[in-house]
Amino acid sequence: MAVDLQDLVDELAEAVRRPVALEDRRWRLLAFSAHTELQEDRVRQASILARGAPPDVVAWLDTLGLEQAGELVDTPANPAIGMGPRTCAPVRHDGVVLGFLWVIPGAAPLKATERRALVAAAAEAAETLWQLRAGGGEAHARIAALLGELLDDPDPALRARAAGDLAARQGWARGATFAVAVGTCGATDPAEVAERARRRWHADDLVWRARGEVVTAIAHLTPGHDAAALARALVDAGATFAAASAPLAQLPAAREALGGAGDALVALERVPALGPAAAYDELGSWPLVARLWDAAGRPSAPAPLPALLAHRSGVELARALEAVLDAGGDVAAAASDLHVHRATLYRRLERAEELTGVRMADGDDRLRAHLALRMWRLAGSRIPGS
Repeated sequence: MAVDLQDLVDELAEAVRRPVALEDRRWRLLAFSAHTELQEDRVRQASILARGAPPDVVAWLDTLGLEQAGELVDTPANPAIGMGPRTCAPVRHDGVVLGFLWVIPGAAPLKATERRALVAAAAEAAETLWQLRAGGGEAHARIAALLGELLDDPDPALRARAAGDLAARQGWARGATFAVAVGTCGATDPAEVAERARRRWHADDLVWRARGEVVTAIAHLTPGHDAAALARALVDAGATFAAASAPLAQLPAAREALGGAGDALVALERVPALGPAAAYDELGSWPLVARLWDAAGRPSAPAPLPALLAHRSGVELARALEAVLDAGGDVAAAASDLHVHRATLYRRLERAEELTGVRMADGDDRLRAHLALRMWRLAGSRIPGS
């Protein structure tokens, strides 16, 4: 059963007879015991007043590697920032760091029984924080409702309000960067995939919803976690394919970003060479072509390809045309890619021009042919050797 965090902190403070504080993993104060002693500890006072650690303290704490620490770690005093020694118990659930439970030992170090009490209290705090933040029950229902408003509602004002509520609920600061990802899960339960990805990402930094076989996630990006990493996290968690949007500086833009991620997902599902996971920015023109292809009704052989594909060597000619267009008109590079002589490639290009009416010297013709070839790929063509 979940315990009240303030009660837990007060009980631990009574057991160890020292000041206790519980912070989330961004060093924001969640609960603290009465401040009756150790008035000289500037950091404790400042944290209580500001409901979070001062910036210079945060910078120092980030150097200590507390997220990778064991059950307990004794941190040294740092007179430069006015912080005395502390004993810290990382608060973890299934390996996910949710926060840190601190005791200020003062002149005498904690006894073995007091250290065990701190570890036990951290475990209780982990269960409570997990239930509050893990997305289960009422908490997840509220998140899903906010995601529905943010991602689906056409009213910009409602989306902005939902973005503000979601950011406040998750503790996302102003100026944060986000990404939206969408994944298909096949026979795997999308909720299970999303929960697994969220636990690996960080509980507070990823929210999700599942509809049918599709999971949609919004993640707060931190150093070392870019948009592509979000897509990979979904695939690593069991999604078959996953695509992420370009990074977002404004959370209310998530609805438009979801469209871009969806276009990128179509490309990944249709072109195996692109891999199972990627961000929009990694896929070049493919997401844009996917959007055009979808708007055109997903044709299997867009003009001017039908006459070309009807030829007995149509696939070979299409590959020649595609290779040259992909190489920006560099016939030598395209011939090397195809492992044919340049003279052979020139002959194939001439035949392709005759059949399609495309003039390779004309920019509009080249663009039209390239779009048609990429749409053909999206429609399910599998050109040998590509």
